[in-house]
Amino acid sequence: MIKHTLAFRFRPDVPAATADAVLAELAAFPDRYPAMRHFSLGRNISTRDTRFTHAFSVEFDSEADLRAYLESDAHERFVRERWRPVIDEQAIVSYETAHRSGRPRGPYGMEYARVEVPDMARTIEFLQYHVGLQLEQHTDEYAYLRADIEHHSIELVSAPGRETGQTVAIGYSVENEDVLEALHKNVVDAGYEVLDLHERQQALCGAGFAVRDPNGLVVELFTEFQEYAEPPNVELRPVDLVHPFIATTRFEESVEFYTKVLNFLPSDHIVGSTTFLRCEDRYHHSLALQNNKEHFVAHLCFAMKSFDHVMRMRARALYKGSPIASDLVNHSASTSIAFYLHDPAHGPRYELCDRHRVFTPQEHETHRARRMPADPRNIDVWRPAADDWGRF
Repeated sequence: MIKHTLAFRFRPDVPAATADAVLAELAAFPDRYPAMRHFSLGRNISTRDTRFTHAFSVEFDSEADLRAYLESDAHERFVRERWRPVIDEQAIVSYETAHRSGRPRGPYGMEYARVEVPDMARTIEFLQYHVGLQLEQHTDEYAYLRADIEHHSIELVSAPGRETGQTVAIGYSVENEDVLEALHKNVVDAGYEVLDLHERQQALCGAGFAVRDPNGLVVELFTEFQEYAEPPNVELRPVDLVHPFIATTRFEESVEFYTKVLNFLPSDHIVGSTTFLRCEDRYHHSLALQNNKEHFVAHLCFAMKSFDHVMRMRARALYKGSPIASDLVNHSASTSIAFYLHDPAHGPRYELCDRHRVFTPQEHETHRARRMPADPRNIDVWRPAADDWGRF
């Protein structure tokens, strides 16, 4: 872990508005440089040394990440054009520390779901036309379809003996092997059995392992998931697989597993009903757990490029007469607008949304999960009737 700190003061003739604009640009750095960790920026309040007026501090996983940031074209342009003309003096210190500060890290974000389906050819056609995924590899046994540059978002497995599709595994990337090792230790210490990654997945990532959650669903965790150099050539497509929504008969145990063992962070609770959990990619939720009388993966959420693309996909569904399970839901917590397709032959519902709330780095570290009453308005602000809960 590398800590990088910078103390500075503005030239005395710099207008306050100009200084504020530069500070605002600095505050936006974590969004521009994803390798930054635990960024903070503030005014010097020391009464012992007033030489510098401001400072910021940030962490990087490695010295290579720090160098990549410092030597990037965007950073050098900022320093040359925006920084040097207004800064009177600065002091920079970078040093290595053996331990990451702050809370334990969880998985970075969802990468894929593995779905067993009775008719793989029909499901491939469905996912290509109605979800916008691009088929990359196909055998009689399995198929890979992707949304963006990640190797795949959906892995289909041929299961002709099934009557309906079923999600049998979900996969999450992990930032580095140190985090993976810590999660592995958590799993062992909690008494869960450590499983090998699926053989095909072992060839598509660095290190990794798998574990069954309290419902028996396989969760695969791994580093260095393979990526393509460019996104798919399909224009009308998702840009990311955001989360699964899991119904569970073991709600409290499942929440404890994902938060205490796998270090997911709670974003919001709908009391007695649903808990939304997030990963390090800062989506409002990378996993949702619903208290239910049955266990199943209820839906998989894909984020589209825009609301226009959501509506174009909706038009496709209407044109083909494909079943829309929930139409134009305006989610209160995650601020996304979506609709849901569901044909049981192809597995869970597929949610297509226009956007999904992403916490700022500061919100990600400080957000307090809200405890909201079990009311449809806390799921969909366009469906305010209190007796309409059964719709969800």
